[in-house]
Amino acid sequence: MIINTRPITLADNSNALLRRSGVEFSHVPMTRIECLAPSELDLSKLKNIERYDVLIFTSQSAVKYSASFLKNYLPANADLPIIAIGMSTQRVLKEYSLKSILPQSFDSAGIAQMIESKQYKKCLIFCGDKAPQLQQHTSAELEVFSCYQVLEEQAHQLHKVMTSKRIIILIYNIQTLEAIVKNIQGIDLERVWLVVASSRIQERALSQGIEQCQVASGPHDQEMVESAIELASR
Repeated sequence: MIINTRPITLADNSNALLRRSGVEFSHVPMTRIECLAPSELDLSKLKNIERYDVLIFTSQSAVKYSASFLKNYLPANADLPIIAIGMSTQRVLKEYSLKSILPQSFDSAGIAQMIESKQYKKCLIFCGDKAPQLQQHTSAELEVFSCYQVLEEQAHQLHKVMTSKRIIILIYNIQTLEAIVKNIQGIDLERVWLVVASSRIQERALSQGIEQCQVASGPHDQEMVESAIELASR
């Protein structure tokens, strides 16, 4: 059994991939995403968008909940570079007619490397309400435009589907991992495998006593699902 923990608003692609594979799976959202109205301070950052060397989008949700505001203030002929953390984020930016570039690795360290190589000094990050991990990787001046929050879902359905002899859970971020850890108390961990999107999530899982944890070949849906299916076939 593979359990997809993606929020409802982000799960269509991963669910479709799992469904097409024919593998047994269940979609149990462990988090949900809610829009945050921009503050006056954040809107003032957009009004002075020319002050920044680069714009950075850390997720699909960051694009979904902020791009319309950005478009209101971004000059039509603006040559301001935009960094997307990954291909899915880049795809959503394209839907808003916003061109973007990708880092070599789809994580905060990869973005930091691009900031240093391009010598960007002042960056505006479009993200959720949590402090971005990028702060730990660069000395560039970072400001944020917070446009959504991630909240834990009630996990009543999780125990109902965790009856198989072997359970593989897809984990895309730290917050989902924390929600899973809270809700698998009493479960035999010998039956549980995690497929996670990054080594940082794996390290956190190991610190929580979950040893059967595999980093997917990449953080995108295709790579996460393929890694889970390969693990299930062993």
